[in-house]
Amino acid sequence: KTWWSTMWVGNSGSDLQMETQWVMLNIPEIKSYVVIIPIIEGSFRSAMHPGTDGQVLICAESGSTHVKTSSFDAIAYVHVSDNPYRLMKEAYAAVRVHLNTFRLLEEKPVTHLVDKFGWCTWDAFYLTVDPVGIWNGVSDFVEGGISPRFLIIDDGWQSINLDGEDPTRDAKNLVLGGTQMTARLYRFDECEKFRKYKGGSLTGPNAPSFDPKKPKLLIAKAIEIEHAEKERDKAIGSGVTNVSKFETKIQKLKEELHGIFGKEEEEESSAINKGCTSCSCKADNSGMKAFTRDLRTKFKGLDDIFVWHALAGAWGGVRPGATHLNSKIVPCKLSPGLDGTMTDLAVVKIIEGSIGLVHPDQADDFFDSMHSYLSKVGITGVKVDVMHTLEYVSEEYGGRVDLAKAYYKGLTNSLLKNFKGTGLFSSMQQCNDFFYLGTKQNSIGRVGD
Repeated sequence: KTWWSTMWVGNSGSDLQMETQWVMLNIPEIKSYVVIIPIIEGSFRSAMHPGTDGQVLICAESGSTHVKTSSFDAIAYVHVSDNPYRLMKEAYAAVRVHLNTFRLLEEKPVTHLVDKFGWCTWDAFYLTVDPVGIWNGVSDFVEGGISPRFLIIDDGWQSINLDGEDPTRDAKNLVLGGTQMTARLYRFDECEKFRKYKGGSLTGPNAPSFDPKKPKLLIAKAIEIEHAEKERDKAIGSGVTNVSKFETKIQKLKEELHGIFGKEEEEESSAINKGCTSCSCKADNSGMKAFTRDLRTKFKGLDDIFVWHALAGAWGGVRPGATHLNSKIVPCKLSPGLDGTMTDLAVVKIIEGSIGLVHPDQADDFFDSMHSYLSKVGITGVKVDVMHTLEYVSEEYGGRVDLAKAYYKGLTNSLLKNFKGTGLFSSMQQCNDFFYLGTKQNSIGRVGD
């Protein structure tokens, strides 16, 4: 996939997977191991592809028809050792010196999160995450005798909307991953369900109650809709021209979902707006800043609060004209190599919606605009996801290597300025563009799908 890798064991180069990142060979004749690592040269990035008759191909691509070459001096690195563990360490140390675009783990500060227990909101709420749910989730851990030392507020907190909708309002009734993948960021602060939080509304005796069944109801109904939409698409694919019965079913399910949302929002909105009403309740006592302060006041061991965002801002990037940045809707195009990997829902949706790409010349401003605000409201780090969409939109920006360099430079600079150099958790990042270009400062990431 674009962002995830898995291991493969076999005997023939023809059986390799497309976009293989490196291969280790056992050579019994010399009782040693050999690793072949495709690397970066100039504006080209390489990977291994299966060849014919047991051969292996090394495919180098720039990601732009404007960037071409006829030869390479060093597009892969080969290393030999009798110890497979020492082999990898030595090989990547050599690649690090050769490229000088990344640093090894021992050269960088490692976030203290690695030694702590924390909670990410994604599987509990998906896109329905809100202050009341987060509060009760942390509380459940504490009451169970396990106090989280860090919290990751995952996807669902941002101000995003869809093309064709009101450009000044949040997209409504999003539940499952996939529904938000064509949405774009239209402001850098939190969405309305977090903005309307009033300080003290969850710490006092009249705190709103939380019904753990509600997220489950929303998720279950959204899954019904997803299945109904797949049934419709399958019917269309089989040649059915009249899909009205499918559309009727989908519409009915969506109305039922909206009904659950409407009841929930009415109850919670009045409750979380009943915070402190003294004259001190101004900007500092509302929104994300008040919420993070209340979390730390109530849960003393909660040292860090991270939030999620995509490398391009949101899944669909940044809405053109919505911010001070120069953002442009750029159609997505997969390389032949990537097109030969596993089908992925996120890739399908992103191609469908294109990406609102902030010009790489503004990458520093882009990340600082997001992160400086977050650091002021009590956020100590970010989980940066959807790392590899840049390779879909690099045609007019000098290719994938140059575009990635600009974005990772901006991300690194913001990390150093706003989050003490360690407040970054990468995700959906397992492609060698990231490892070679995005890890000068970053030292931790998610390793599973």
